[in-house]
Amino acid sequence: MKLNSATTRRLVLRALWPAAALATLGMAACRDITNLDESAATFISPDKFFQNDAQAITAVNGVYAPLMSWNGWKQPAQHSIMCDDNEMLCWNWMGGGFAGQWAGQWYNQDNSTWFGDYQMIERANVVVENVANSSAISDATKKASTGQALFARGYAYFDLVRRFGGVPIRTKSYVPDENLGKQARSPVDSVFLQIASDLREAAGLLPATYAQPNGRGLPTKAAAWGLLAKVYLHMAGEEVKNTSLAGARAAYLDSARLAAQEVMNDNTVRLEANYKDLFDVAKQNTSPEILFAVQGAKVNLNGSNIPPFTIPQGDCTLVGGCGLGFLSVREDFYKTFDPADKRVEPNVMIAHAWEYTATKYGKVRVLAQDSLDILNARGMVVSDKQFDWQAWTEGCGAFGTRFDTLTLRTAPGATTTTTAVVGVARPVYMLKYADPSAAGASEYANSNNFIIIRYADVLLVFAEAENEKNGPTAAAYAAINQVRTRAGLPALSGLDQASFRQAVWQERSHELYGEFQARFDLIREGRYLTEMNKPSTIADYANVTVSGQKVCRPRQEYQELLNIPQRELAANPLMTQNPGY
Repeated sequence: MKLNSATTRRLVLRALWPAAALATLGMAACRDITNLDESAATFISPDKFFQNDAQAITAVNGVYAPLMSWNGWKQPAQHSIMCDDNEMLCWNWMGGGFAGQWAGQWYNQDNSTWFGDYQMIERANVVVENVANSSAISDATKKASTGQALFARGYAYFDLVRRFGGVPIRTKSYVPDENLGKQARSPVDSVFLQIASDLREAAGLLPATYAQPNGRGLPTKAAAWGLLAKVYLHMAGEEVKNTSLAGARAAYLDSARLAAQEVMNDNTVRLEANYKDLFDVAKQNTSPEILFAVQGAKVNLNGSNIPPFTIPQGDCTLVGGCGLGFLSVREDFYKTFDPADKRVEPNVMIAHAWEYTATKYGKVRVLAQDSLDILNARGMVVSDKQFDWQAWTEGCGAFGTRFDTLTLRTAPGATTTTTAVVGVARPVYMLKYADPSAAGASEYANSNNFIIIRYADVLLVFAEAENEKNGPTAAAYAAINQVRTRAGLPALSGLDQASFRQAVWQERSHELYGEFQARFDLIREGRYLTEMNKPSTIADYANVTVSGQKVCRPRQEYQELLNIPQRELAANPLMTQNPGY
């Protein structure tokens, strides 16, 4: 049978999907539903599919496809972490609400990373088993494809263990039998050991570069070492304190250092000169700093609609689908930045003024409250009449936009003035996920990549591990100060071990804010409950109560893990729910 490209894609997906799904699709594919015979036109088994290099490459692409799906980074599956930290502010219907995770939440059921991660794992298992057994695939492609599959499996288990704790370890492709896939959890330490094993093996197989750029959507050797360094740091962290790994903390810190150094010694990797270029959709796919990223619309045709969540409310010039303003930076966190820090540069990384494209007053210019305060301080405001409050505060944050009639001097000290209706917004909106090239298009047209691992992250992993193992050495300072220098900040020096620890934790939060890392870092550092249960440092929110507590985001210990989807519990009777749910 001659296979065209469309047929090939269909057959690969069928070959990689679980058997139960294949059976359902096979029934739907037949012209006569009473005739359930499969034909070569609609089915090809994995052991017959992997017959050349192109088919192996196509299969690997299928392994990574779930990353940009409704069980991945398209949107709902990330609700569980996007505001469950001390950096970001969501509307109360998102991220479990101000009080955090609870059982039965919609985004932890049908759209859960549990299913996306296990889909990647199953597909990776098929690739690992069948590529190795094929005599028709070249050795170079065997190495690369196996390394790519192992990296994907390691990433998926790393995502699972940090969200759910111990999970079933599946390293063989599913074969229907009387057990029907039933499997109990493996303990957290076993999952971490499997992740480390996969990534170490992947690092030995993956190429340093690819002949054709793939937008950082496939991992390199540096990506595997970088992610492994991060894994080892978690294996030395608080989340494993009650496991067998705790006794080997020093060894895992050393392993984190050594894995990070593999990346630091790789001449294909370096920091971007300008922080903002990391988030420029025209530059992300060739960035020397980004080691691995989930691809947006340019590769996946339909990207994520998380970008419009983060863009100033009503602005249709910066992103497809117009800014929704659901997700902003917490004011108390924003105020921890040095004003000179380029990572919060006005109207480059943080919006200070923007356009509300369609209001009942027409197109309106919006000022961040900080910008209006500056105009007042400079004597530019003659009068400010607030007349339409579409803004509110709750849960230690501000939301929405109010409308004012604002009269300004045309220049400092001038007697001439200009009057206009303006919007005033207190939320602090970041611009990491702006994509002006998608303006006017669908909310899924955004080409923003979601960065999984980048070089600055690796440098800070090294600095933290080095300090924990050996104190604040010259090497630890060199790593953290590379990141600070790029941000326009002075170099650190003269700190003791405890002070350096606090400095590197803060540097991670300032460098990686809005990149969905903070929740995992806080848990690893043993600070999640302490930080989440703090009252706001902003005077206006000092007396806010949530769930009867005078804190912004009250959390309990059980909420460090997410709830297991009900579908999984129903399908796998050996699986148990996490405590508290």
